[in-house]
Amino acid sequence: MERRLSTGFPPLDEILKGGFRFGEVSLIYGEASTGKTILALSCCLEYLKRDMRGKAFYIDSDHELSTRRIIQMTGGDTCFLTRLIVMRPNSFREQTHVVERLLTIIPERPTPVVVDSITGLYRLRGGGPEETFQASKELNRQLGFLSEMARGNSAAVLLTGQVHGIPGTGGSQVELVAERLLRYWSDVILKLENTQISGVRQAILEKPLVQGGTCKFAIGLTGLTGVDLD
Repeated sequence: MERRLSTGFPPLDEILKGGFRFGEVSLIYGEASTGKTILALSCCLEYLKRDMRGKAFYIDSDHELSTRRIIQMTGGDTCFLTRLIVMRPNSFREQTHVVERLLTIIPERPTPVVVDSITGLYRLRGGGPEETFQASKELNRQLGFLSEMARGNSAAVLLTGQVHGIPGTGGSQVELVAERLLRYWSDVILKLENTQISGVRQAILEKPLVQGGTCKFAIGLTGLTGVDLD
């Protein structure tokens, strides 16, 4: 039976046919506060609970991962957190070094690798056309290493992606940052969005496109939870 990386939320696992696949690059993207970090962290914690020998690697590029939130999501059972390896690059160039180094130390067994977010430090580089070109070239290099990590080491690589407003829409429409590169390298693309109901979010499986590939959820102390819409 093919092993998958569970999200810890059965309705979402059902859409993903058991979870994110090891050996692939998966992208989770959406606006702020839609649950990207919570979902990525949930995947790591579920894996560590189920695999007593496994490690999970989390590149916290946005520096938003808090120890308090991690402990909340474990429900108090923190014995496996020593196997959660967190790295915090401070620049986009440093993020490249972390990704390259990780390729040399990751075990050759199914392992979760999270980059949260893949484009946060990329956006901070700014500058003119030449700087933008060089940043995109470096991002493409990182994605190539991560893809190699997935396929060569059986890793489940989870990327979180940010969005920005589409020019000329007044912020009413958004698109994925570095959309062309991320869509090219990602085997699975999951969009998270807020709904018109307060506290309720929606997950939409964009790639591969499947019928009924959506589910609604809320965010609780221990991660994603179901919602009663009746």
